[in-house]
Amino acid sequence: MKKTSVFLLRDNLASYLNEVTKTEVPLVVCKYRKPIAVIMPPKKELIKDDVDEFFGFLGGGETGDELVRRIRRNKREKKYVENLRKGIR
Repeated sequence: MKKTSVFLLRDNLASYLNEVTKTEVPLVVCKYRKPIAVIMPPKKELIKDDVDEFFGFLGGGETGDELVRRIRRNKREKKYVENLRKGIR
C-alpha cells in the first residue's frame, strides 16, 4: 500500500485516483502521520452500468421534445392564465 498526506492528496487528487485505478493498489491517506482513510479500487461486482439508474428520471425513455410538451401548458390553460393576469375571468 502506498501512503500520502491529505495535503498532497488535495493537490493531486486526479493523479492519485488514476494510479489507484490502474495499479489496483489501495492508497492510505494520512493526516499528521496518522492514517485516516483508505482509497481502494472498486469491486467489479459493485459497479453497475445501468443507464436508467444513472440518469434517474431522464432515463425513462422520454425524449426531450416529449418532456417539453408535457411541461408546457396547452393553449386553453395559457389563455386562462393571461386573462387572470389582466383581471378578466
